[in-house]
Amino acid sequence: MIRLALTDLDDTLIPYGQGRASDAAIAALRAANAAPDVVAGPVSGRSIPMMDWMFGQEAADCFATGVFSNGQVVRLGGRELVHHAPSRETLDELARYLREREGESVALTVYDDVDGREFCIGVTLEEMARHPKAYHAFHLAAPCLPEGEFVKTNIHADRPRAHMEELRRELEERFSDLAFVFPSATSSTIDITPAGVSKRTGVECLMEALGVSADEVCVFGDSENDLSALEAVPNSVAVANAMPKVAKTARWHIGPASEDAVASALLDIAEAAKSGAMPALMRG
Repeated sequence: MIRLALTDLDDTLIPYGQGRASDAAIAALRAANAAPDVVAGPVSGRSIPMMDWMFGQEAADCFATGVFSNGQVVRLGGRELVHHAPSRETLDELARYLREREGESVALTVYDDVDGREFCIGVTLEEMARHPKAYHAFHLAAPCLPEGEFVKTNIHADRPRAHMEELRRELEERFSDLAFVFPSATSSTIDITPAGVSKRTGVECLMEALGVSADEVCVFGDSENDLSALEAVPNSVAVANAMPKVAKTARWHIGPASEDAVASALLDIAEAAKSGAMPALMRG
């Protein structure tokens, strides 16, 4: 049976543009967590503070357990098991490098986990206004890295995806203590983690803490930053809107995010757990 079920959020549990988990998705996560010997939650590039608007504060039980910020934070029942953050020195160097190489159209963004503020480093408000595709209205301009620790960090850009793929290859060579991954099939945003940290390491941390084997775990995903987690377990699941490489990697396949396919799969897992069986979608 499946004892640990983890789902990506954007374009997997939550359809593109929807912004918030549906009532069906929330109910399904709760049903999975209420099933005998089952734990369910997110495995996301999003940070924990973002969960409040993706689920609503009234549904905090849906993310008490999960992998956040691409494996940099792992929680089990509300207790933090893992907490990784890139070094300030490296982030300072990266911000300077991006400014010198790319100018105003590409910038490091850091997220304050205390008050939720999002700082774009090394660009001005005027420059941000010239590149609305890169910088959201709620981003704040900062001349340099603010004080404090920043776990979730990424690169926002007003450049074509092909250009960003080339930039990523260069960054991987220059910043060996960081890892860079695209969170979606089309986005020019690049997520950043310390080297060696990924959704896979987060999933493995939860497996160890719960004492479950890999074949008792399933992961749902759609995009590049899900690949490491999908490759970690035999019961990997791709939604129908997944990018081709993810679909090829996954063992099992379900409908699209737009049809709450993951919610239906979680209900399947919860029902099967009552008899200690594998869910219907994973038979055959």
